[in-house]
Amino acid sequence: MFLGLGVGAFTGAVFHLFTHAFFKALLFLGSGSVMHAIGGDCDITRQGRLYRHIPWTARTFIVGSLALAGIFPFAGFFSKEMILGRPSPAATTSSTPAACSPPPARPSTSRAR
Repeated sequence: MFLGLGVGAFTGAVFHLFTHAFFKALLFLGSGSVMHAIGGDCDITRQGRLYRHIPWTARTFIVGSLALAGIFPFAGFFSKEMILGRPSPAATTSSTPAACSPPPARPSTSRAR
């Protein structure tokens, strides 16, 4: 999101903010569903291998994880592509990064006598 703002992809940054909010919400709702399915117990050793018991929650976790990773048909891919596909301002102005360019020439302060 902030990278998108930095390179000037404002539409992509806002789109990524919204898509990120939705797939993060999907993952948090899934984790709440897992906690509810095991009776409110927060023991991490009981929270695995629940695909047979709550298959819909497992599928939503897979969808949310793929969207977060930016895999193709999901919205995370398109929002990240809008940001990463835009060239950075430094790449469009010159081929040499500012840190590698020589310092500007100083004006001469000595006078001819």
